[in-house]
Parts: sequence; structure tokens; C-alpha cells
Amino acid sequence: MKKTITLLTASILLAGCGGNSQPTEQTAAPVPSTPVTVVLAEEMAHSPIQYHVGRMEAVESAQLTPRTSGFLLNKLFDDGAYVEAGAVLFEIDPTSYQAAFDAAKATLSEAQSALSLTQLNHERTTQMLKSGGISQSQLDLSIAELEMARSRVVSARANVRVQQDNLDQTQVKAPYSGQLGKSNFSIGDMVGPNFGPLIDLIKMDPIDATFSIKESELSQYQLQGKQATSVLLERDGQLTDYQGNIAFVDNKVNAASGTVTISASFDNSEAGLLPNQFVRVGLTSAEPLSGVQIPHKAIHQDQLTQYVLTIEEGNAVRRDVVVGDRIGQDVFVVNGLDAGEPVIVGGLQRIRPGAPVSVAE
Repeated sequence: MKKTITLLTASILLAGCGGNSQPTEQTAAPVPSTPVTVVLAEEMAHSPIQYHVGRMEAVESAQLTPRTSGFLLNKLFDDGAYVEAGAVLFEIDPTSYQAAFDAAKATLSEAQSALSLTQLNHERTTQMLKSGGISQSQLDLSIAELEMARSRVVSARANVRVQQDNLDQTQVKAPYSGQLGKSNFSIGDMVGPNFGPLIDLIKMDPIDATFSIKESELSQYQLQGKQATSVLLERDGQLTDYQGNIAFVDNKVNAASGTVTISASFDNSEAGLLPNQFVRVGLTSAEPLSGVQIPHKAIHQDQLTQYVLTIEEGNAVRRDVVVGDRIGQDVFVVNGLDAGEPVIVGGLQRIRPGAPVSVAE
């Protein structure tokens, strides 16, 4: 302890003997400020968009199966081609059906001729009854023969229609305009109702996106005026140019999932959307939120949250924010930033929170 006191005294004496010598420590120079570029946060009201996972579905989709059996005679299209409604796609060998149709027409012609003859005989019988040449029973027989002849004509005419329909069915036509799939049969194959569909035909435009939302979320969207409700489409993580309208809202809640099924219709004239594609459908909330709009490049991200750098008393200051939807090159900030506050967008790589900054002219 004594040694320590001596050293301390010596140190004090040495310090006191300095006289008028210059101090060794100098005042630190101020840190220069870094010029930065700023934009002012703009006040805006924005209706948030919530995205829901959905799947694209064709409005019309059919497996074309022939109603008549026979050998496939001709295929009049390329696989995957777009076809118009009424276009002939396949031709089935019509030989037997043409023969049946011709026979039915001949039978009808015979029945009509027989009816004409029976009608003449009945008229003669009626006249003879008036003159007392025949009995009433003979007239009754004539009436019965006339009715039978008429029935044969009706039956023959119906058979002609059936055979005509069978003949027509040897040409398989597109029921609506759409895109074909891959043919399941080749020329010369036996086809018919029991052999499976010839090909798939899908109507590509318009096309629906079907998705589900929670029952509790229904009130957030103006689905009552569904024709006027605009929806967005996101595919592969990118917002697309497709904008559609709500086309269908189910009339019940799924008891197992507590969700309601909804379909949105999109124009697909360029066939950019395909059935069974998974997409995200964006619905706009009915109630707009108040916030500010700033450039997206001003947003920073760390492990905890998103933030921006603003300026307070000449220094860069971190401000945590709640970010909403992306709006073009900008972003909607729900909370954490007020309208009119400066947000640093240029020179960010040279500064950090607390660093002195100046606004570049």
C-alpha cells in the first residue's frame, strides 16, 4: 500500500512540473456528413389485396365420344389445334349407316303409297255405304285399315329420322370452339360408345380461377356485386396482367373446412392460362386503409422486420415499418411512417443508422 501511494505522488508531481508546455491531446475533428437522396412519403388510401391459392379451370371441357360404332375413316385436324364450333373432327365409316338410311327412306315411300291407296279405297267405301252397297261393318274395316296405313307412315318417318341421326353421327363435330388435346385413336381403329373418348376439347376463353376463402373473410370483399369486383392473378410469384371478375360464389359453406368456394373469370384470348395451373388470386378489400406510399427500393429487410432510413437532426435514423401491397415501383406502408417524412433512397450503401447525412441538392 505504501509503494502505491509513492508512485501516485510522483505521478502528481510530474504532472505539476509541466509548466507552460502544450497539451498532447487535441479536439477530434467532426465527422463529415454523407450526401443522400430522399423522397417524401406521400399520403394515400389503399384497399389491401389478399391473395388466395387457386387453380385454373376450363369453363367448358368435354371428352368427345362417338354415338355410333365403326372404323375410323378420317381425322381432319392436328393434335392440339384450335377448332371452331361445328368443325368436323373425325369421320367414321358411314357405309352401313348410309344403307340403313336409304332403306328407311324406301320404307317410308312404300308406306306413303300404301296410305294413298288406302285413302282412296276408304273414300269409295264411304260412298258405297250411302248407296246401300256395303254394310256398316265393311266401312268399319276400311276405317281401321286407313288408321293402320297412317300409323305405318308415322313409324317409317320416325325410322328415317333415327337412321338420318345415326348417319350424321359418323361425323364427329366440335360442340364449341376450343383447343383439342391429343387423339386417342388412329385411322383404321374401331371406335364407338364402348371404346372410350376420341379426344378432349377444352374451351380456353374465358377461363376460371377457382379458390376458397374463409367464411369470416366474406365481409371483407364486395362480392355481392360480383360482376364489378376486380380480381388480380399472380403466377410463379409474379403479378400478371390478367384482371378478371368474380363469376361465382357458392351458396353454402364447406362444413369440413369452413370455407366458401369462389370462381373468378379471366379473359384468355391468347391462351396464356391453362386448366389445372396453380395460381394466386388477389381480392381487393372493401375497406381502404390509410398509409403512405414510398419507393420500394427504400425498404430494407433484416431477420426481424422491414425498415426504412429517415433523417432526424441531421442523422440517419432507422424506422421499422409495416409494409402492405406492392404498387408498381412503389410500396404501400401501413404503419411506422407519416406523410411528409423524408425517406432515404440514394446513397444507402455509404451510411448506417446514426451516421450524419445531408440532403443532396
